[in-house]
Amino acid sequence: MTAPAERKPPRPDELAQEFYRAALAAGGLCVQTCSSCGQTSHPPRMYCPRCSSGEWSFQPASGRGTVYSFTVSHYSVEPYWKERLPYTTIVVELEEGPRVVAAGQGWDEGVQLGAAVDVSVEALSEDFAFLWATPAGSADDE
Repeated sequence: MTAPAERKPPRPDELAQEFYRAALAAGGLCVQTCSSCGQTSHPPRMYCPRCSSGEWSFQPASGRGTVYSFTVSHYSVEPYWKERLPYTTIVVELEEGPRVVAAGQGWDEGVQLGAAVDVSVEALSEDFAFLWATPAGSADDE
């Protein structure tokens, strides 16, 4: 039997790299927040989508949200995911407003639209963190 494939972290650049570094430094999910009007956004962008300000920072986020949409993949060319088929990718609408994409984990009953979710961050390198979406409260049960 062969050993499971390891995830090879991507090498994000520019704003994506800043997003991941902020999450790693905070030890959890962060969202870009406009310093002028308070608008939160994701993915990161150079200017606020509400007021066009270029002044922003990454602020810690609760990680709580709801399932906005999801897909179940039954095929992958990536060795790490190929061994874990089928897997679920979830779009989470955070309490703070923006939506993030995360891999589903611990959904024994299946993912439901609108279900409560906790998003956590797994460090894979100094420049990249992986986002996991688990049913809300499931970490408390362990």
